[in-house]
Amino acid sequence: MVKTLSVIVVGGGLGGLATAIALKRAGHKVTVLEGAKQLSEVGAGIQVPPNTSRILDAWGLLEKFKTKVVWPGNINMRRYSTGEIIGTTPLKPKMIERYGYPYLLIHRADYLQLLYDASLKLGIEVVLDARVESVDDKAIAVRLANGAVYTGDLIIGADGIHSNVRAAVIPDETILPKKSTNCAYRATVPVDIMRSDPEISHLMDDLNSNCWIGYRRHIMAYPMRGGELYNLVMSHPGEAAVGKWNEPGNLDEMKYHYRNFDPVIQKVLTHVTGCLKWTLADLPVLSRWVSPSGRMALIGDAAHAMLPYLAQGAAQAIEDGATLGVLFSRIESVDEIPGLLALYEKIRRPRAEKIQKGALDNGDIWHMPDGDDQIARDKAMKIVVSDDTVQKVHVKNPNQWSDGDFQPWLFGHDAISVAKKVLSEKLTGYKSKNLEERASL
Repeated sequence: MVKTLSVIVVGGGLGGLATAIALKRAGHKVTVLEGAKQLSEVGAGIQVPPNTSRILDAWGLLEKFKTKVVWPGNINMRRYSTGEIIGTTPLKPKMIERYGYPYLLIHRADYLQLLYDASLKLGIEVVLDARVESVDDKAIAVRLANGAVYTGDLIIGADGIHSNVRAAVIPDETILPKKSTNCAYRATVPVDIMRSDPEISHLMDDLNSNCWIGYRRHIMAYPMRGGELYNLVMSHPGEAAVGKWNEPGNLDEMKYHYRNFDPVIQKVLTHVTGCLKWTLADLPVLSRWVSPSGRMALIGDAAHAMLPYLAQGAAQAIEDGATLGVLFSRIESVDEIPGLLALYEKIRRPRAEKIQKGALDNGDIWHMPDGDDQIARDKAMKIVVSDDTVQKVHVKNPNQWSDGDFQPWLFGHDAISVAKKVLSEKLTGYKSKNLEERASL
């Protein structure tokens, strides 16, 4: 018999709701505490790679997602000044052929709404305007600013890079985000504006994720919401408030940073009427993800915030949640919680930290100055991973999405199967140990 736990998830973003869904599906009572007065996702597009769409399918959500997405054909890496394609990662149908699941693009707000709707349908309690004042590891309790106290058997910190739960998990350290030297702007251009300009209208028919890369700058752009919007994410030197996602950006400054870019993407920027700015930051490697009591754990940005240069931040948070859902699917006593959380950290930490480093490395790879190293990089990026290459040849490509080793490791990962295998091995070990103990009596 599975022991029904009372679980508190602090944070109602993508990772928090995904974790709540996983734990509810495992048979537990789940309450999500979200500080915002209403659920909302600022920004715009987000990528849903195969390692995420696989999990959404296991939860019965993928078909609903397909009604809100764009299916890109490729990720095209482009020379910043000319738009020349210097490297391509085939996505449709290659991702399904290789890994069984698609690579999708979706609006963050649609993503959040789909997870929220699924949470409510499952009977998860989502409490809004629940601003956390303190977290008590001994009492397994969360105190809100309004004085309300929530206690449970298990607390999951899904509260981002400035996590309050993290202070309870690692009480003897001060963990500060590491600011990148770059900040980012997000913007969208409506389809009617894009279509009205003959110089850029074709971009709405270009169902690819295009990334113009140059010295200390890049622009990632693609159609979104079924072709209703053209999405832009722009990275360049500068800073804003860490963790703040809705600081207005200066349009003149934005355009100035890309004055030497491909005239086509420059023309798109002339149609941007507003943008949001935020600092790019990640976390140092943490000493632990599980609290001293063994009853609290961190997921997502609270545990391993990463730069967005591999488009894996949300994906890794969802892998965290899926892993917890599996591990807690056969729990019989609250006394097992510390051991299961230790197992969660053991499973997830190496992968998340490798991706965290890969995202950091991508910033250096993409943002090279013009010169011999950049020319060599562009030449190496032209290598395309064929089906035979994925299976037989170790091809090193500076575009990590096309690297012969890294791509299958990243996109082909099945977090649910990995967790099931580890849990099964653990339970088998327990049974064998118990049999040995009984035989010795």
